[in-house]
Amino acid sequence: DPTPHEDDVDFGILMGGPMSVLDETKYPHFVREKELCCDMVQLGKPLLGICLGAQMIASAFGAAIKKNPEKEIGWFPVTFTGDAVEEMNLPESLDVFHWHGETFDIPELPGIAEPFAFSEACQNQAFKIGSGIALQFHLEATPESMESMLKNGDDEIKAGIAAGFDYVQNPKDIRIAGKTAMGPANELLVKILDYLLEEK
Repeated sequence: DPTPHEDDVDFGILMGGPMSVLDETKYPHFVREKELCCDMVQLGKPLLGICLGAQMIASAFGAAIKKNPEKEIGWFPVTFTGDAVEEMNLPESLDVFHWHGETFDIPELPGIAEPFAFSEACQNQAFKIGSGIALQFHLEATPESMESMLKNGDDEIKAGIAAGFDYVQNPKDIRIAGKTAMGPANELLVKILDYLLEEK
């Protein structure tokens, strides 16, 4: 489907995927998607990016996308910080679902782009930019989506474990952690969605 015009979108959500946002030659529609991100924020329309979607927002505003020092796959804690904690009523920390090898820099727009989450393995886990929020991690994970990712990403997990990566969990541990961590993560996503949709 063609990327919509910003005038036709009330609320944009950009989800994850296995590709890189740098692959504009392979995925030429990424150019228009990045333009849409900028247009949505400039118009003050709510925009949420998750994983690849978060990197799309960062790239749209000129931030570098690069390989993270650590690959993160599984349930690991993020720590929330900055003014966004009070604004969005965020917890101090929370176990969330990760699946990424790349990361983003924070757009160099002081006072406009504000980082608000980090983890041991990844310095930049989330930022707010005007009416947009970018989350590197997956608060939206459900049992079905998690199982799909485990099935389709099995080779990546095996390779990460074989390489001795510190932040790649095996499927058994991911499923066990998900039983207790998924509910609070979903609840936090609802908080963030409510915040995005509030009349400012």
